[in-house]
Amino acid sequence: MKKLAVISLGCPKNLVDTENILGAVDKEKIKFVSNPEEADIILINTCGFIEPAKEESINTIFEAISLKEKSDKKIVVTGCLVERYKEELKKQIPEVDLFIDLKEENNIPNILQIETKEKKRVLTTPKHLAYLKISEGCDHTCAFCAIPLIRGKHRSFPIQKLVDEAKYLVDLGVKELNIVSQDTSYYGYDIYGKQALWDLIKELEKINDLKWIRLYYLYPTTVNEDFIKNMAESEKVVKYIEMPIQHTEDNILKDMMRGYRKKKIEQILNWKDKYLPDMAIRTSVIVGFPTETEKDFENMKNFIKDAKFDWLGVFSYSHEEGTPAYNQFKDKIPKKEKIRRLNELIAIQEDITEEKNKELIGKEIEVLIDGFSEEWETLPIGRSYKSAYEIDGIIYLETTEPLKVGDFVKVKIKDTVDKYDLLGEVV
Repeated sequence: MKKLAVISLGCPKNLVDTENILGAVDKEKIKFVSNPEEADIILINTCGFIEPAKEESINTIFEAISLKEKSDKKIVVTGCLVERYKEELKKQIPEVDLFIDLKEENNIPNILQIETKEKKRVLTTPKHLAYLKISEGCDHTCAFCAIPLIRGKHRSFPIQKLVDEAKYLVDLGVKELNIVSQDTSYYGYDIYGKQALWDLIKELEKINDLKWIRLYYLYPTTVNEDFIKNMAESEKVVKYIEMPIQHTEDNILKDMMRGYRKKKIEQILNWKDKYLPDMAIRTSVIVGFPTETEKDFENMKNFIKDAKFDWLGVFSYSHEEGTPAYNQFKDKIPKKEKIRRLNELIAIQEDITEEKNKELIGKEIEVLIDGFSEEWETLPIGRSYKSAYEIDGIIYLETTEPLKVGDFVKVKIKDTVDKYDLLGEVV
């Protein structure tokens, strides 16, 4: 029996694609292995969004090629990098056996002659959590973003299809469902003529053993007051949103073609304070956009200090060919300056996150067990609603009772561990 190793790079949306590919593989013809050295076929699902992601994808391909030189293997590469650069890749890396673009991605098992008739998604996450991709593509034309070039226009998946998939995942043991897409809050406009995310959520909430629903990739223009009210009223949607703002200054937001201004961000924060004061917000910003001045950067720093987001991702501007910004602006801010701005924001956010964590000391909070510490194998680790899996901080748990992955427990927070993590005691 042949052996298959799969390497999935990039975002959770890519991971869902990988899991669907694996679900179409005939398990009687091939065995999954985690170590690429043992594999007869290495499948790499790449990311091609920004320069660091492209570099990671290329490095991973060459690592697989080095294994191929030691023993006969077939290397198959798919994903966003292939969609953007297929012809160049074929010329520059002939050692790869197959480059498969996105429109053929779901057909990979058939191309490799290992397809099964019974296609059921294979989870690669811990069995208590999964990602549910509710749409593909994006209708926004943000100046810095290559996603519409790669993934095309926004295409929502029907509610019933998603509910059926969610029921299947919950039957496998999933308790936390993470909703992902390129633009989650835009869901439904193309097929239902309205924002239908909450119609979908109401159906998902009917699934008995589903405990948590978490929302990723919200776009500020489609987050309104009713949206926040719906979150406040929901029993299963955790009070957490992931909503990239990318910048705070109106002139930069205009040049970025984001479709909103600082006032909209302030409005969302006001709704949060009014309806959901304990809601956690993860956002992200870009430093070093070609038209960003030092004053723009200082103003963004001050905004972030005042807003006190729970979590913040900071990215250096990447000048991506084919995007509006690539054609309109020169990438004139030096890399060293971008890194300085990035590090300054990270330092500010670290202090904010640590301050917010200290506010939890002495409080009791519900925690989902994700696994056990790598350093201390018997020490359980978990997350509250305030943290997303593998992205935000974790809670180390002191307990006298044995705990299992997927358990929900009440925890009293005792202390902080570095700036991001916490120590708690199971009550």
